[in-house]
Amino acid sequence: MTKRLTSTLLLFFAVIAIMFSACSRNSGTTTTDPNAPVATATTSPATATSPTPDQSTTMAPVSSQATKNGWWIRINPTATTAQVITFQIGTNKIQREEWRVWNSGQPAEFDVPEKYSQVPSLYVRGNVSPIGKFATLCVMYKNRGVEHMSFDDDDSETMLQTEIDIKCR
Repeated sequence: MTKRLTSTLLLFFAVIAIMFSACSRNSGTTTTDPNAPVATATTSPATATSPTPDQSTTMAPVSSQATKNGWWIRINPTATTAQVITFQIGTNKIQREEWRVWNSGQPAEFDVPEKYSQVPSLYVRGNVSPIGKFATLCVMYKNRGVEHMSFDDDDSETMLQTEIDIKCR
C-alpha cells in the first residue's frame, strides 16, 4: 500500500512538473479551448510557487527566504541548469514525504518545513527536470554546510546535524 501511494505521488508530481514546464514555455499564449491541459495547470500546487510576473525569471539571484535557524537548502544557481527540482524530505528513506518544487528563478535559499528544522537526522531527495540537466545544492544546518549534492537525474542523502562538507562553505 505504501509503495503504491509513494509511486502514485511521484507520478503525480512528475506530471505537475511536466505540465508546469510546458506552461512556462507557452506562457503568454491564449487558448479558446476550456478543456485544454494548460487551463488546469494554473490551479496546480506547483504553480503556486512560480515567480510572479514582476519577478525576473531570466536571472537566478542568490536571494534568501531562509531564516537559517535549523536545516535549510542553498541551491547554486550558476551551476544548476535544471529548470525544476522536486524535493522529498523526511527523517529517513522510509519516513519521507513530498515537500516542494523549486523552479529556476526562485530564491536559491529556503528553510525546510518547521517539523524537520531541528531533527538530528534529515533525509533529502531531489529530482531534476528535464532529466540530464544538473542540480547543484548544499544542505545546510544553521551556519555550516552538511551535504553537497550534485545530480542530473535524482539523488538522495541522509545526513546528521554534526556532519560537515567542505564543498559547502
